[in-house]
Amino acid sequence: MGNKKCYFVCANTSKGFVSYFDYVLNDAKRVYIIKGGPGCGKSTFMKRMGEELLEFGFDVDFIYCSSDMNSIDGIFVHDVDIAVVDGTAPHVIDPKYPGAVERILNFGDYWDIDYLREKKDEIKYYFDEIEKHYKIFFEYMSSAKLIHDKWEKEYLKGMDFRKADEITENLIKSIIVKNQNKQSKEWHRFAGAMTPQGQLTFYDILTKQIENRYVVKGRPGTGKSTMTKKIAKAALKNGYDVEYYHCSFDPDSIDMIIIPELSFALLDGTAPHELEPENYDNVVDMFECIDTDVVHEDEDPIKSIELEYAKEIEKAKFIYRKIYEIHNELEKYYIDAIDFNDVNALRIRITDTIKSLKK
Repeated sequence: MGNKKCYFVCANTSKGFVSYFDYVLNDAKRVYIIKGGPGCGKSTFMKRMGEELLEFGFDVDFIYCSSDMNSIDGIFVHDVDIAVVDGTAPHVIDPKYPGAVERILNFGDYWDIDYLREKKDEIKYYFDEIEKHYKIFFEYMSSAKLIHDKWEKEYLKGMDFRKADEITENLIKSIIVKNQNKQSKEWHRFAGAMTPQGQLTFYDILTKQIENRYVVKGRPGTGKSTMTKKIAKAALKNGYDVEYYHCSFDPDSIDMIIIPELSFALLDGTAPHELEPENYDNVVDMFECIDTDVVHEDEDPIKSIELEYAKEIEKAKFIYRKIYEIHNELEKYYIDAIDFNDVNALRIRITDTIKSLKK
């Protein structure tokens, strides 16, 4: 049995749709790109393939979909460095080296095209509704980000930046004790995301083999992400590889870094990806850098801003759930049109091909 890792590489953020799929593709020696409409079995195809390859002994990354927590956008098979990915919108992926590296798996070959043409008006309606609702969703997310910025500014008024820098420098000195004298490498991903069904975070899976786990606590604007970025920069400078896990609400912020060669992880354990420290965890409390004589978090304006932010996020979540419902209606037409026997036969052939490459 191989090791399973889970994360996201795409998210619907306050800055729109963000994809870090390039970091998956750059590591791959061979890429299978699946093309096809919603509901034609792309996620099930990849999930079953990934689980079978895990059982066979491969280490497999499962790349989850932020628009549906029960779906995946791809898998990456280690040892042979093969990626199988959903190449349809919004994360459109096209071959860069057709045939030599990438192969397209066109599930459209297995459609009853006459049936889909017969349902053209209904299909167009649902696609247009999804597009319209996503525009509203991103407007709410953008508005929530502006409110969050106001929230941060209230805490910044009482922030002791010298103390925050001191905490950061002490961590760097204790973690990075030597130079690796090699070219470092970095990856960018999401450890969690807001999905229509709720928040999904993979902190535990991603850090289960990490020996040195640091959980950061704090409030908006207390320097959690800034500290994380500084430690990551120092690690890269000293030749250590770094996995960056961005915030799915604000992708400019970092929720977690992992430095595999040091078996080190630093993660933001505050809501919405709240994580209570275990006995073996180290806790970094950035709220210690706040002057509570200046910042009164149980009073206005902080309480009013916090409520305003929660209301705006709830509006976005409502629309997100609506998109999910519309998408499920759209999928029904493609489920009725697809020949899943042909899809399964293709999956078996490709899975067997990958198995044959195991050393």
